[in-house]
Amino acid sequence: MDQEKLESRMRFAEQVLEHHGAVPQDINQKNRDLLGQRVTYLLNGVYYRIGREDYDGETFIVLSAADDEKFASIGLMEDIQAFRADVSDETVRKKIREALS
Repeated sequence: MDQEKLESRMRFAEQVLEHHGAVPQDINQKNRDLLGQRVTYLLNGVYYRIGREDYDGETFIVLSAADDEKFASIGLMEDIQAFRADVSDETVRKKIREALS
């Protein structure tokens, strides 16, 4: 998957988070700049971030979470859901909905 398509898929996953009420947070700017981490979102006291991982020739979109602002503010989160980047929009919605519940 080319970078432009991957960016589009990751942005779609972030839009799904926003659809469920997650609000972008202005934290972790240092690691966002240094490590290329994406925006952190807050929903019901839990911080979430969309990321990517490459494994065995496949690219995955990863949803990570932290329930402590101290950890979220330095980008330290636990991966809670992963799915191939090329799955359908409906699958992205379903996987994120499952992870948020």
